[in-house]
Amino acid sequence: DVDAEIEKQEKELEHLQGFLNGVKKKLANENFVAHAPEAVVAKERKKQSDSMEKIAALKESISSLKAQK
Repeated sequence: DVDAEIEKQEKELEHLQGFLNGVKKKLANENFVAHAPEAVVAKERKKQSDSMEKIAALKESISSLKAQK
């Protein structure tokens, strides 16, 4: 069912966007970046880039599903 798949992907997209906002806030906190070990900061940056890639893929998938309707 295309509608169910669109709804599922939109929920996942919403979740990922919230997660990404949290990561961005953490990285925007100068105190965190200045005092956290470099490995921790690098891990957060990796989470940010991974989330952005997943969000882009989901948006593309949702668009193609909507085009199929």
